[in-house]
Amino acid sequence: MKVAIIGYRGVVGSAQMRLWAGHDLVGYDTADGTPYPAEIAGCDFAVVCVPTPTVPGGGADLSYLRRALGQLPDGVPVLIRSTVPPGTVDSIGVTWPDKLVAHAPEFICERAGARIRESADVPWMLLGGTPAAREFFRPRLAEVYPDDRIHEWPAIVAELAKYTANLHWAAKVTFVNEMAKICEATGAQWEQVREAWLADPRVARDYTAMDGFPPGFGGPCLPKDLAALIAESLDAGYEPEFLIAIEDANARFRR
Repeated sequence: MKVAIIGYRGVVGSAQMRLWAGHDLVGYDTADGTPYPAEIAGCDFAVVCVPTPTVPGGGADLSYLRRALGQLPDGVPVLIRSTVPPGTVDSIGVTWPDKLVAHAPEFICERAGARIRESADVPWMLLGGTPAAREFFRPRLAEVYPDDRIHEWPAIVAELAKYTANLHWAAKVTFVNEMAKICEATGAQWEQVREAWLADPRVARDYTAMDGFPPGFGGPCLPKDLAALIAESLDAGYEPEFLIAIEDANARFRR
């Protein structure tokens, strides 16, 4: 297949370049400072991995995504791997009704020592979109990913599942930081309490360590996604007090 990777210089984009390395790839990134390559029009599909940073007020900046979609020929199907707010793919269908667009959120982690660093290592894949979009992309994704690991959903489910995963980690880090502060105040050692707690087989070790990490959570994903979902929820008329409390507590720990 001939595959375009848009945003190939980023963490997700470079991972996609490696994932699809056995195929004919056309890479483009705004950092190249060049126009879109004309040969993208001849690609079987495009994988879009552009950033969705935080804007003032906490929402996700979708301008990079919309610019990428606007420059892609209508006849080239699009697989979005960027993290996008709920309803994004559906809104794209309204703006560009002739584009076939699906969403497969990426779950790799760029943190040193993380277990999942490559797209091929993720033990599941969410494929969101209309039935037609999923029908198009599933056999193509199966070229690089085990078909029995691909789970199909409406786009909004895939979008929110990615936020749910990231904010679960955000909540867990915040909880662990709070418990570590309580240990410090009461004279206990968090690492000992942690090991005693992790004897419970229902608890995973991920995101429970304190040694070697600054307090709270940072990085390019968790704060951005937390702010974005808070903003989306407020826009939808719901005040997510629990998520706001996580954000406030994390700001306290980061100080």
